[in-house]
Amino acid sequence: MTGPIGDLSVQTTSDPRLLGVIRGVLQVWLEILGLAGERRSEVVLAVDEACSNCIRHAYEGRLDGLVEMELSLTDEWIEITVKDRGKPCPPECTAYRPLERPEADEVSPGGLGVKLIHEVFDEVRFCPGSSQGNCVTMRLRRRGKDGGDSED
Repeated sequence: MTGPIGDLSVQTTSDPRLLGVIRGVLQVWLEILGLAGERRSEVVLAVDEACSNCIRHAYEGRLDGLVEMELSLTDEWIEITVKDRGKPCPPECTAYRPLERPEADEVSPGGLGVKLIHEVFDEVRFCPGSSQGNCVTMRLRRRGKDGGDSED
């Protein structure tokens, strides 16, 4: 296969069983770009967290919402955007806080996905809607003309 890879958009319902479809499409797209295996896995995990947050928080577990992932390239960036039309996320939930190794008794569910997203990507922008919907744009700086760290 030769030539540039195009932009791509995938839309599913907010059924957690469909997260595998989103992960699979993203995995193949990043592989075509030549992103190294370990780095590719980190990106897929972080985007899976963003999509899971849509299902868990914006739609509060409802299966009838929409989750959309848009994949695009610029000369400088690999850009991945995840959107929903659910309940807006409170801005304080999207703030960057570095990952630290907590003591075993300090670990509690929630918040680690957002931290992971910030750690994996070079730039992250969360945009909750005023009355509905969320959009998170995650960007990786391109390292080669094909967009990847072509070492696997």
